[in-house]
Amino acid sequence: MSASRIMDGADPRADWLLASLARQAAVMEAMAAGARGGATTGDAEGRALAWLGVQGQAARYARNLEARARGRLAQRWEPELAAHGQVLRRHRDEADQALALLDPDVVSEARRRVGLRVAVVGKGGAGKSMVSGTLARLLARRGHDVLAADLDTNPGLAFSLGVPPSQGGLPAEAVEEHAGAAYGWRLRSGISPAEAVERFALPAPDGARFLPLGKIDEVDKTGPKRSLVALLEVLLGFGNPSWDVVGDLEAGPTTPFERYHGFADRVVVVVGPAWRSAMTARRLLPLVADIPTTVVANRMRDEPDHPGIEPAVRIPFDPAVADAERRGLAPLDACPGSPAVEAVAHLADVLRGDHEAGRHHDHDRQEVAL
Repeated sequence: MSASRIMDGADPRADWLLASLARQAAVMEAMAAGARGGATTGDAEGRALAWLGVQGQAARYARNLEARARGRLAQRWEPELAAHGQVLRRHRDEADQALALLDPDVVSEARRRVGLRVAVVGKGGAGKSMVSGTLARLLARRGHDVLAADLDTNPGLAFSLGVPPSQGGLPAEAVEEHAGAAYGWRLRSGISPAEAVERFALPAPDGARFLPLGKIDEVDKTGPKRSLVALLEVLLGFGNPSWDVVGDLEAGPTTPFERYHGFADRVVVVVGPAWRSAMTARRLLPLVADIPTTVVANRMRDEPDHPGIEPAVRIPFDPAVADAERRGLAPLDACPGSPAVEAVAHLADVLRGDHEAGRHHDHDRQEVAL
């Protein structure tokens, strides 16, 4: 990749694209170096987990590269995109080969330790923040390391997690200006996604960690824009294989269209009983079709399923949860044994079951079509 083509400054958007690829390559090399270093230890399961992390991260980057390859810059930057695809395939091949040398039973045990990576989408009012926050805390209560991220300027996830909503998103030292990035800001150079989580994620109940986008207020309407791209970079590049990651996306189809869900290995589509919620779900499903989906019907009384939308989990309308939400309380604190909370616990079981059965991610090779 030509440095002059990256740093000439003539096209900030192209510079941003190529700088993003360079950051991804650095993430992959750091993860692979860590996995190689583990070869000298006696922990075979730990080595397998590290290589599974490399494998999964390369697959996520490759999937998003395929989306980039359909963008308006693809033709101009075809050699660089193709070269990046080769970098990802090389790391993927190395991980495949390393895992093939390990005991299959050890690899299977390590795979059970690989965390969930879930993006939650749906129409406004469907209850996706309640699902996201409650799911994150239930996973943390099971002893998992959990990162919950809010990609919505409505601070619903903070309430559902039980943390005070914050006006601000990432702190100033986490971001820097870049003319080519969306809204003009990105994750600061020299800070890796893993370091960003370690330094900037806020503590949440049950040991979870929280990355907020921030909210738009009457004084500063641009605050979340400074955090958005950096937060997406962190989520996409945070490859620690043992962590569960739950992201609450802004309501509607716009953010999935822009691939805010690209960090995930599973998309949960939350649909409520209203027909408009079903319409939004039908628009969302094709937008996230490159990632396995789980449909959750929420706030259901005795309504039938929407035609053509078959939920894997039904969460009942729960007056105790509705009351908690009105009071700005986390359902897991206000009504931990309520039917809706129990249904979210069942969702966690479903997601973990699919994950451990190998249905959480396609580990076949992904060729990047350019």
